[in-house]
Amino acid sequence: MVISAQFETADTSGTSRRPPRRCLQLKVAGALASGDAAAVLIHNVSATGLLLETETPLSEGERIDIDLPEIGPTPATIVWADEKFHGGHFDSPLSAGVLSALELRSAAAPLTLSQPEQSLATRLHHLRKAKGMTLAAVAEQLGVSKPTVWAWEQGRARPSPERFAKIAELFGLGETRLATGRDVDALGEVLTQARQLVANSLGLELTKVRIMIEL
Repeated sequence: MVISAQFETADTSGTSRRPPRRCLQLKVAGALASGDAAAVLIHNVSATGLLLETETPLSEGERIDIDLPEIGPTPATIVWADEKFHGGHFDSPLSAGVLSALELRSAAAPLTLSQPEQSLATRLHHLRKAKGMTLAAVAEQLGVSKPTVWAWEQGRARPSPERFAKIAELFGLGETRLATGRDVDALGEVLTQARQLVANSLGLELTKVRIMIEL
């Protein structure tokens, strides 16, 4: 299990006698206004502890708070450190439900559905460049003129359904992937994993679990 996270130093104003405690937030995106942040990878989480990878120096005995799904900030202590790898121990063991929620986040991490929508024209241009083909070479493979391919990549025209199928075959993609830019097969696999984790966590049959996505 690998989950992206980010450290933020907690505000300790008025409590200067106590060392600052770092708060580990899972799947944080963007930069902090304070600039005091550091990327973290959580390689493994168990009921009693976790393995962290970070360039931020952490000392044995240092206290951190980990913002976990379902229960929020959870205190832990760094029990060992070896260069950029650190082992942490939770003050109280995590429940099976919290561990399942973390696994769901980990399973969904590879998806990038929140990226800006890419137009078909831009997608065709990038696919041609990635394959190292010229406009003329693509036109020859598809049986069309070079200006026609140029018009597709400029968004001035759209391939016909017959041409669309040939384009998908040329670039080694499914027609849905070419049209939407989304890996539908990968999404289906992630959803299956998520349903299985929910079923295991709640003691249900897989057929009883449904997931609805709002786009």
